[in-house]
Amino acid sequence: MNRRSREQKFSLGDWSVDPSRGVIVRDGTETRLEPQQMDLLLLFAGEPGVVLSKDRIIAGVWNGRAIGDDTLAAAISRLRGSLGETKENRIIETVPKRGYRLLLVPDNVASAPAETAKASGLIAQGFAALRTPMPSSLAQAQVYFEGAIAADPKSAAAHTGLADTLLMQHRMGQGRALVAAAKASAHAATALDESYAPGWSALGFATLLADRDFAAADACYQRAIACDASLAQAHRGRSFALACVGRFVDAEREARRVVELTPLTLQAHADLVQLLIAARRYVPAIAEAKRAIALSAQSSEAWSLKGWAHAFLGEEREAVEALLESLRLWGTGKDTLAGLTASHAQGGFAELLAAGADLFETQRVMFVPRAMDIAMLRAGAGQPDAAFAALDTAVAQDDPTLLLLPYLPHLDRLRNDPRFTALMERVRLVH
Repeated sequence: MNRRSREQKFSLGDWSVDPSRGVIVRDGTETRLEPQQMDLLLLFAGEPGVVLSKDRIIAGVWNGRAIGDDTLAAAISRLRGSLGETKENRIIETVPKRGYRLLLVPDNVASAPAETAKASGLIAQGFAALRTPMPSSLAQAQVYFEGAIAADPKSAAAHTGLADTLLMQHRMGQGRALVAAAKASAHAATALDESYAPGWSALGFATLLADRDFAAADACYQRAIACDASLAQAHRGRSFALACVGRFVDAEREARRVVELTPLTLQAHADLVQLLIAARRYVPAIAEAKRAIALSAQSSEAWSLKGWAHAFLGEEREAVEALLESLRLWGTGKDTLAGLTASHAQGGFAELLAAGADLFETQRVMFVPRAMDIAMLRAGAGQPDAAFAALDTAVAQDDPTLLLLPYLPHLDRLRNDPRFTALMERVRLVH
């Protein structure tokens, strides 16, 4: 059974399952399932007796977003409890190192067609590839999701996965036209299943980037949250949208909700720190960066953000230490780090930023630098010509970070330059 059959009632052992109402009934007693529990049950019921891998389950129920083994096990445990499973009467079997399978065969439900099963497998592979935000992995994810759509054109998850992939490719500077294609895919997903929260979340981001329309994008995000209040990506997207129109208090509330939902996800903490820096709340930003570093001292992004926050507070020593540590974690060699330290000793913080920008522009092994990152470094180094050249590249790529242009403190040294006013006119800001 896939998501298209949510209206169809069926029997499972002693239970009557009514997906449209979100309940299971036995001996006249109704038990209401959480939406996530019902999604799990429908996924298992669609392929009874088949061992479903962790990736397969995450793709079908969590839209492929990163969750831990404990979260998955807890969700299945809750479903088992709702179904009244006991040691003597197993309903969902754990298959060590492989996954889980439903031991009962539902009545009144046809087995999933081969096309649907094939699509489900491709969707799982697509979301697995999507977790590695590298060009090659994103290209592979796109192939998987397009294959899933070819196998099952009515799969909302497949269309959503394709939209998410195209949006990520756009964010990496692979083409402005990708946004329109992503919006079309997200529209297809929500048309196929109006209750599919990840589809609405993808449509929210695509609408924000394509139309710069906050109200339309926010309506999509709120629809996603109404469908699934625990969908972290919807809260994350809404936080960014709110920040784009300067509503930083509301944006911070959403960002903190993401951290609550995914407390062990480093990106959630980094997003919150970035937001606080954009809101010019540097002391809380440092505190949040320290929390991320406490989770993982290997988080190069957390060290980098901590460094910027210290810099904006005028705490140069702490800023330099944190920024150099972030570069070390990115894989910068000892000799290069020594050179950067010497640049700082000779010319101060501005010289360090200039040397950092030179490093970003000349290497392609440790990481792929974004034009916005280079623009920020050049601006801080007091190199306006180079900074505007990098910003021109960012505009050509339609970098989403440009939507925060009115607020980013990294670019303050450019704001009195006539070219900045012209730049603001070229960038389509969110309205």
